[in-house]
Amino acid sequence: MEIEIIRDTGQLEAFCEHAGTRDWLAVDTEFMREDTYYPKLCLVQIATGRRIACIDTLTIDDLSALNKLLNSKTSTKVFHAARQDLEVLYMLSSEVPAPVFDTQVAASALGYGDQVSYAHLVNTLCGVCLDKSLSRTSWTQRPLPDQAIRYAANDVRYLSQIYICLKEELAGRGRTHWVESECQHLCHADQYRIDLDNSWKSIKSARRLKPKQLVVLKRLASWRDRLAMERNRPRQWIMRDETLYELAVKQPASIPSLTNIDSLTRKQRNRLADALLDCISKARQTPEQDWPLSIQKPALTREQRKTLKRAKQFIQERAEQLHVTPNFLASRSMLENLVCDPEGSQALQGWRQNLIGNDLEQLLGEE
Repeated sequence: MEIEIIRDTGQLEAFCEHAGTRDWLAVDTEFMREDTYYPKLCLVQIATGRRIACIDTLTIDDLSALNKLLNSKTSTKVFHAARQDLEVLYMLSSEVPAPVFDTQVAASALGYGDQVSYAHLVNTLCGVCLDKSLSRTSWTQRPLPDQAIRYAANDVRYLSQIYICLKEELAGRGRTHWVESECQHLCHADQYRIDLDNSWKSIKSARRLKPKQLVVLKRLASWRDRLAMERNRPRQWIMRDETLYELAVKQPASIPSLTNIDSLTRKQRNRLADALLDCISKARQTPEQDWPLSIQKPALTREQRKTLKRAKQFIQERAEQLHVTPNFLASRSMLENLVCDPEGSQALQGWRQNLIGNDLEQLLGEE
């Protein structure tokens, strides 16, 4: 198939009219976010089985036809490792494309491995060795080199073939509903919305803090992310996680005391001192009942560790029987939640409950 390069609204509308009649679309995106808070969508590649289009989103002012196509419920959008693509497309239209088929998820359900790469699947299922030397291309440059366009187009050219192969294999092995269920979770908009109130939870060192320190970290993280959004710059460019952590621990109350924050640069002290001190002061005035709870997980007891070991062994054996990887059946965090709270845990639901949940709960009940 020849590659169509779409650079204006008329071309886009004509292609979307054709693509809108298809039952499924193979989709990929190219974006940049090295120096921005929001990802900058540069290219959308779509294959319909008959045509391949590279849509230059940087040169088209009106992308409404593309949004309508991707958000249509009548066609399945096929991605490989969909999460980042879905996040970028959600920011484009405030909708998550659905329904979705993720070939990486499908490959895991069929025993090809956890988080298997697109190139590996193309090699395994299509017998083609992809050139990945252009993976670090600067997608904002215009015009894009011909080799970059071919590279981008290949990400949907073979995705179409992979989709057909995996879909048939899933149906033949009775596992279609596994993948449908997992892909439905990918389409929940809540996981792509920016949540400033909970941005502190993404800071790894937060687990080491007490609630009276977490309340400061929470306000600082929210302030940092809001400023990053306003300036459209990476949050770490505004202030590093390590600095927010140190501020939450030491909680300086004056401009001179900011000099005790080793990770705070001179420029940050000069420009952001008032904002930082205001955040810390307001956080310290928060009533204790409104402090965030510690997110440090309590250590497993000796008995719980023994139970977890038995659960992992059960998952290992069942995975071998089904010819899938253990992590696809149940991750370690799922098993830990089940071990720590057998009655209240909702770790295993849907197809997992029917496939392994009942047996696993019976095994744990024997402890």
